[in-house]
Amino acid sequence: MKIRKDKGFKEQEKINIHSVFTGNPGTGKTTVAKMMGQLYRKMGLLSKGHVIEVDRVDLVGEYIGQTAPKVKEVIEKARGGVLFIDEAYALARTNDDSKDFGREVIEILVKEMSNGKGDLAVIVAGYPKEMKHFIQSNPGLRSRFKHYFEFPDYMPQELIQIAESAAVTREISFTPESFEILKDIITAAYRERDKSFGNARYILDLLDKAKLNMALRVMARKHPGKLSKDELSCIQVSDVLALGNKMKSALPDIPVDTFLLQQALEELDKLVGIDNVKTQIREMVDVVKYYRETGKSVLTGFSLHTVFVGNPGTGKTTVARILAKIYKALGILERGHIVETDRQGLVAAFVGQTAIKTSEKIDEALGGVLFIDEAYALSNFNGMPGDFGNEAIQTLLKRMEDLRGQFFVFVAGYPDNMEVFLKANPGLSSRFDKTLKFNDYTPSELLKIAIKMIEDEGYKLAPKTLSMINMVTQDLYDKRDKYFGNARTVRKIILEIIKNQNLRSSAIPAGDRKKVSFI
Repeated sequence: MKIRKDKGFKEQEKINIHSVFTGNPGTGKTTVAKMMGQLYRKMGLLSKGHVIEVDRVDLVGEYIGQTAPKVKEVIEKARGGVLFIDEAYALARTNDDSKDFGREVIEILVKEMSNGKGDLAVIVAGYPKEMKHFIQSNPGLRSRFKHYFEFPDYMPQELIQIAESAAVTREISFTPESFEILKDIITAAYRERDKSFGNARYILDLLDKAKLNMALRVMARKHPGKLSKDELSCIQVSDVLALGNKMKSALPDIPVDTFLLQQALEELDKLVGIDNVKTQIREMVDVVKYYRETGKSVLTGFSLHTVFVGNPGTGKTTVARILAKIYKALGILERGHIVETDRQGLVAAFVGQTAIKTSEKIDEALGGVLFIDEAYALSNFNGMPGDFGNEAIQTLLKRMEDLRGQFFVFVAGYPDNMEVFLKANPGLSSRFDKTLKFNDYTPSELLKIAIKMIEDEGYKLAPKTLSMINMVTQDLYDKRDKYFGNARTVRKIILEIIKNQNLRSSAIPAGDRKKVSFI
């Protein structure tokens, strides 16, 4: 273009220098963005070539009217250089959510890139799939970004080269034997990687830990100050092996508590109905006991994260509490407690707070069970799929993987809604491969529940009353719809009946009242 200008061509069209970087963490996106700034400056396309790094938090305001000034201030700071927006997809959470302030950021950026003052390169970066959604969220974005650069995950041999280079900058060296073990760890991590794999960041973290292990070993010796430079820089086999052990983090081996197990199973058996659920749980107990006896890993055998599907009042929460006790009795869970929550307990009102709130609930549930009632509300709230509830799901999935075996998640809700919830994120269905289905109670089961509730309250049924309650429960069942409350509805009716009995008894003089209260 410079040659053409020298020859007299007008070249009115400007070079588009805005770019999209896609790739997983640690693949060099930020490093290359800084190089692009200097490259553009030397080409005469930018006046300064500096890089301003920002993300959603730096651009989006918490309240109406705060976002635009924040964005304009950041743009002016970046003027003459590169505005690098990391995890840019967070600005476009869903195509339907028009109330999100992230959309205001996108509109200002499009306007700046279209007819702004210029002397600015905008580089947006993030995961490939999410960035595709981001670019499609606004027609103006597609037309302004002409350059797409894909940063693939490093291959194992490249990760090893990075390790060799990083070792030099950290002034450490490996013995041939210790480096071979390090290579095996790197290769294993590459094979097991997901989209959160840290690539070069993972390698740097690995070397820092190896260096720390060496330092601890050296300081355990007598007179460490007298050691040679080679001894103070060489990573031994033991330093790398210790690194591998830390990464695996063994779970506690807790023996089966036979008494607690029997107690929990008896509690389960006392529940009315849900025979299919009882059968599934007993089969699971038998399999887990067999795994424990034969030394097999329970966690690799099958998933204990569970979906509870059923209408209200079918016993989902009650069974969840009993199942937590069973897991504790089997030695699968350290504490065996249950933390009950819902959307409100996980999702925050402002940007960046949901992940913190969800993590706090998970920390509370460590060693036990996190029970999320009406879990479908995380993926579909007020008809707007994906808002901050999606952030809670992402945090949950990551912690379920990172803290594998340290806690279990039970999610509960209505059948149709739970199907939508599990399809909302591909990672959900793969984490929850165990489903307990709670059917509506039959009329005879509803009658048993009513009788048990009356007896638990210390009352006895008069013969004629039994047939009347039987008619009531049959009528409830015949007229039920998808909102039928099952045992909850029965409890409401029984409490009303007891209240009526109390009112009738209160009208009888105290001396004339019978010792046994009949309904």
